[in-house]
Amino acid sequence: MTTVYNDEYYLSIYKQKKRIFNVFWAVTACYAAFCIAWFIYHVSLPYNDPMLWLPKLCVYVGSVLYVVFCFPYLGIKGSRIRRYYKMLTYVSIGLKGVERNYFYSFQQKSLQKDNIDVVGCVFETWNKKKSEWMDREAYWDVELPYPPFESGDYVQYIVQSNFIIQYEILQKQALEFEEIDEEEYEEDGEENYLPEGAEDTESVEA
Repeated sequence: MTTVYNDEYYLSIYKQKKRIFNVFWAVTACYAAFCIAWFIYHVSLPYNDPMLWLPKLCVYVGSVLYVVFCFPYLGIKGSRIRRYYKMLTYVSIGLKGVERNYFYSFQQKSLQKDNIDVVGCVFETWNKKKSEWMDREAYWDVELPYPPFESGDYVQYIVQSNFIIQYEILQKQALEFEEIDEEEYEEDGEENYLPEGAEDTESVEA
């Protein structure tokens, strides 16, 4: 099976996260040293010295610049990489499920899963109890190239928190959706629509 998140990718995200926070702490240390230096200068001045305004102004300006830096850098970029790293950690240690379904289409929409941008991978599965085709949607990380799925492909895939983390195309274009007759499918038995050697589309736990 094709692994979506390998160890090398996980390590690169970890290094990126570490680099972002190292830059933040370095800037914070510089800001703290800047404030301390001006504070020492301020207390060293005589009472009612005409230069008392200078350290105050410099600290005010420095504080504004520090906040302007922190909000987009740590509040947006840092938060995003932290959430992404957290998602990858869950991928590594979380409970996983294995499914085998027929791929239908990618669904472009404004959707975030666990604050991670994703695209929907819509699969079709036959529901025995309701005797009808049902949608099964899994999520694909938009940071990565799309998998080579085509409509009708019979795909085995592993999900964790509904993210696809591994996949294998068992048979290309195994099913033509527009030609499916549900009544005929029910009468003849679902085995007629399964590719050779494939199993039922019901999910199983890994």
